[in-house]
Amino acid sequence: MKRTNIYLNEKQHEKLQEQAEKEGVPVAELVRRAVDAFLLWDDPTYHPTPPKPQTRNSHSSPA
Repeated sequence: MKRTNIYLNEKQHEKLQEQAEKEGVPVAELVRRAVDAFLLWDDPTYHPTPPKPQTRNSHSSPA
C-alpha cells in the first residue's frame, strides 16, 4: 500500500469516524472502499484488490 494524506471537512471526518467505530474498521479502510466504489463506477473493468485480513499479534504480558 502507498501512504497518502487527504483533507476532510469536519462533518466528513466526524461521519467517517462514527461509521468506522460502528463497523470496527479504521477510517482509512472506509476511504479505500469509497475510492474502490468510485473507480468501479468510473471504469466497470476495474477490479479492486481484496483487503488482506487484519491480524493483530497477541502477546502475553508478563505477570
